[in-house]
Amino acid sequence: MALVYCIFATRIPSYYSAPGVAALLDGAVLAGIIAIGVGLTMIAGEMDLSVGSMAAFAGILSIKFFAFGVTPAFIMVIVICAAIGAVQGYCIYKLNINSMVFTIGTLIALRGLTLVMSDEKTALVPFENIAETDFLSAKYLIFSVPSFVLLALFLIIDLFARRTLFGREIFAIGGGRSEARAAGVSMRRPMVLIFAMSAALAGLAGSLISIKNGSASPLGFEAVLLEAVTACLIGGIALSGGRGSILGILIGLFTIRFLVSGIAALGAPFWMQSLATGALMIFVIISEALIRYVLWRRRFAYSARLPA
Repeated sequence: MALVYCIFATRIPSYYSAPGVAALLDGAVLAGIIAIGVGLTMIAGEMDLSVGSMAAFAGILSIKFFAFGVTPAFIMVIVICAAIGAVQGYCIYKLNINSMVFTIGTLIALRGLTLVMSDEKTALVPFENIAETDFLSAKYLIFSVPSFVLLALFLIIDLFARRTLFGREIFAIGGGRSEARAAGVSMRRPMVLIFAMSAALAGLAGSLISIKNGSASPLGFEAVLLEAVTACLIGGIALSGGRGSILGILIGLFTIRFLVSGIAALGAPFWMQSLATGALMIFVIISEALIRYVLWRRRFAYSARLPA
């Protein structure tokens, strides 16, 4: 992360200015909040691919609930998304089905439901109420309300994952299902919990961005999954589960944001940002596979030297 930042900071003076840092923080909110939920599912050895559709669904829902007030809209959307995620987690546990297969179905179903709810049109906050969203764009030094929420969530969820019984159960089932069962760890509780939290966080991110912008598209947030998963992988979350940290995801997130914002500031076309993110993700996956292979070879060589 530091290397990527230094490379662009030396070439772009505005990169390390207060407005530049504030813009970088705001740009990280959507993918960052979603990456926390995706990271929890990956630590448990699962994967939630429905987060982009969940965020779009939440965005449309938050605009429709805006008449009740900003805070009630957020609360209702988060509760509904968490409930959908909990049902999804329970079904994956009960049916013993691969979470990637199941969440692809959820991804498609939620996107269709979102299109029906919005009548395939962009939903807008009523013009007479648009001033109620101004607090989300206000700046306090380099922070806005969304960026503060992002950093607070990283801290809270990191403490939850490391210091609570529920968090330890998530790591346990990701490290080895058979061993976790033998130790008396319930499979149902952590499975329901991780998908409920992933859906709730995706709902929060989608509604936060949509209300801030004053509009929500039923086809929005399609590309956020790639950035969220890449942030998790760069941050040390293992594809096999059981390893990683929430604060590590924060490092991975800002590595991507430094890269993407730096490329954009240099005037490169938009496709370069997607290409760089995809290339970085492939590099991390290959590096992790090579490290696992080297460690396996060392363990194999060591065991071969042991006396019979």
